[in-house]
Amino acid sequence: MIHIVTDSTAQLTDQEIRTNHITVIPLTVTLNGKNYRDKIDINRNEFSKQLKTNSKFPQTSQPSVGDFIETYKWLFQPGDQIISIHIGAVLSGTVKTAQMAANQLTTPIKILDSGLTDRGLGLVVLKAAKLAQSQTTAEKIILQLKKYISQITLTCFVNSLDYLVKGGRANRATGFISSLINLKLELAMSNGELKVVHKARGKHGMQKLINQVIDIITKDPQITQVGLSYVDSHQDTDAIETTLRNQRPDLKIINQLTSPTIMTHVGPKGFAIIFA
Repeated sequence: MIHIVTDSTAQLTDQEIRTNHITVIPLTVTLNGKNYRDKIDINRNEFSKQLKTNSKFPQTSQPSVGDFIETYKWLFQPGDQIISIHIGAVLSGTVKTAQMAANQLTTPIKILDSGLTDRGLGLVVLKAAKLAQSQTTAEKIILQLKKYISQITLTCFVNSLDYLVKGGRANRATGFISSLINLKLELAMSNGELKVVHKARGKHGMQKLINQVIDIITKDPQITQVGLSYVDSHQDTDAIETTLRNQRPDLKIINQLTSPTIMTHVGPKGFAIIFA
């Protein structure tokens, strides 16, 4: 059996996790000195509210090496293989920690840096679970996943630069400019990098960027899946979903709160559009 492991930044529904027998290792956020494991110690609605109202900036941390070792040992039976797929290294040290754990075991474990997160990571994980039903080796699955990753577009709209700056991700985003007033950013995760692809001023400028992404999706029949993820307000993602369903009723669309880790990086009123 080939087991699929991922982390809690992967945007997956509870049904997708159960149906595909996916194991999810939670990341941790720290707020007011308290540690919360995603979906275990705090739900996403609660954290979203705290993020919006709390003056203290939260901290995020990846699972420990011990967490990964324990999970891998729990899953593995003689003859099994494990594929562990995680949030891009540009945002988190999770994939590095997973590799450190795998190096301490003799279990056949393959670690994959998706270079993505949220529904982008979720799509890679779902693809892996599907391939695991017919493929016999983790190596063959990894090769196909790397090709699939290149077909996924992840674009994120940031309304406030404060959280990118405080979280230390601003200096990792190529093309980042923090000095402009009322600056709205469209970020993309591509080839394992976090890039600023467009900048706009004010709500009108942001809407033009959103419309450009919607236009790409509606005009490309090869795009079949869309993930809409938001930090606190779903007003923007609901409007995008309505537009997409009117123009492309064939699309599979998931519109959900993102994970606390991503909320912390993006900040209030931020949201993402992911498609493949």
